[in-house]
Amino acid sequence: MLSGLLAQGESINLRPGQGFSVPLETLTFGQVVGAAIVLILIIAAIVFFFILIMNIIGLIPFGVTSTGNIAVTGGLAIIAFFMIQVSAIRAQGIGHYLAHLTGGVHWLLWPIMIPIEILGLFTKPFALCIRLFANMTGGHIVILSLIGLIFLFRSFVVAPVSVIFALGINMLELFVAFLQAYVFTMLTSLFMGLGMQAGHEEHAHSESH
Repeated sequence: MLSGLLAQGESINLRPGQGFSVPLETLTFGQVVGAAIVLILIIAAIVFFFILIMNIIGLIPFGVTSTGNIAVTGGLAIIAFFMIQVSAIRAQGIGHYLAHLTGGVHWLLWPIMIPIEILGLFTKPFALCIRLFANMTGGHIVILSLIGLIFLFRSFVVAPVSVIFALGINMLELFVAFLQAYVFTMLTSLFMGLGMQAGHEEHAHSESH
């Protein structure tokens, strides 16, 4: 699959020494989209490993999970928001991008539909922010609660059970670290792809006429 996408990106035919001097008017829509897909793959790889490394650092003793900070996940969500909107505008054009905010309904319903569509633009990155923050923070809270049982009951009998369960949760957090990095990256790429797909459909519709 990756080789196929790369092949699409290479269809621009940038030969060695040619640089980026290919006239834009000579590029077909499919070639531009192919290059955009390769760019999305690169961005997705950077986002995935960035989040994954931050997640794993928090599992190391005396390490801190940066993604357990709402400011960090909020910053990642803001970056994802601009990535989604820019990719959609580049694929659809500013006119069609603004037109999709009407939802294709009658103009009398625009006062209702436009605020809903605008709200939908922000709920996607907001959900990414809260999901990553909550999942990375929740595991640490559970571990602290299990360790806290030792001090609550003030008994060494409880200590082995609490430590064993805490280690189990820590192993589960390792899986969650990979899972949340994948989910954040996958959903961001999906939202970007949906915007680009809308632009592709609009282009195909205009060519059919």
